[in-house]
Amino acid sequence: MPFKSSTGEAANSAANSVATVAVAPDDLAALGRWLPNKEMALLVEICERAREDPDLLRPALLLSLAYAESVARMLDQDPIPTVTRRIRDGLQQLREKSGL
Repeated sequence: MPFKSSTGEAANSAANSVATVAVAPDDLAALGRWLPNKEMALLVEICERAREDPDLLRPALLLSLAYAESVARMLDQDPIPTVTRRIRDGLQQLREKSGL
């Protein structure tokens, strides 16, 4: 069932902002080497759903960042610095827009 809102314009603008902030599952593919398959599949599923549902955007970004930081600590370096930076920028944009 498609996402519907009582305010169609707000839903459309939120969906457009999701597309610019959400992390693509392909970006997280580098983490797949260090994450169990089931956890990686869940992370990819959440990121894909966040592209269509603005309510899932923040949890998807937080979960992605947690996994990226965990792998970075384990390796003593960040294997995907560009993606990590994009995730942090997305969270910052959300904080500015919603005040969280």
